[in-house]
Amino acid sequence: MCPSSKLLDTISTVVVLFVLFSFAGWLYETIENVFSFGGLYLREAFMLPWCPIYGIGGLIIVAVLEPVRKALARRCSKGAELVIVAVGIYALTALVELAGSYACEAIMGKVPWDYSHAWLNFDGRIAPQYTLRFVVLGLVALYGVYPTVARWAQAQPRRVRTTALALVLLLAADCLLQSLDVWGPVKEALVPLGIRHW
Repeated sequence: MCPSSKLLDTISTVVVLFVLFSFAGWLYETIENVFSFGGLYLREAFMLPWCPIYGIGGLIIVAVLEPVRKALARRCSKGAELVIVAVGIYALTALVELAGSYACEAIMGKVPWDYSHAWLNFDGRIAPQYTLRFVVLGLVALYGVYPTVARWAQAQPRRVRTTALALVLLLAADCLLQSLDVWGPVKEALVPLGIRHW
């Protein structure tokens, strides 16, 4: 396999992982909102089911902790490995969420979440009870989603490339339509059905 082909396969795998992690975050938030607010509240930023901060966080977890996980698997018990990896995920997700809050504030003029009501929160940007939930998502990403996608990419690289290209085009279209405010009327039309964006 030539270097450019290997690079394309790596990029395609990263794109697929990013979208899966972004969708998982969107799904998590949607389910949480049903229990918290008693209705279907979707993220305001996009129309499609994805939340990019989860995609970025998932990729960082895999990039930083997959080599650590492999090293730990050779040196300690599975229980010790899980505890160390969970602590690493906790630290990484807290940092990603904190940095993400400042990035969102700089780009959008606001932080899309507010943890000021939560115990031991920092400026309403991060709080232990929410970061602990992200540990569960991070463990699923590292031990479940990543190995599955990696095996698929190894077995069927062309399909992964095609899927990645389709996903990039889909997400780019969503961003473009959002910036042109094409989704505004669609979101308004969904309100009578009990679907709101926040």
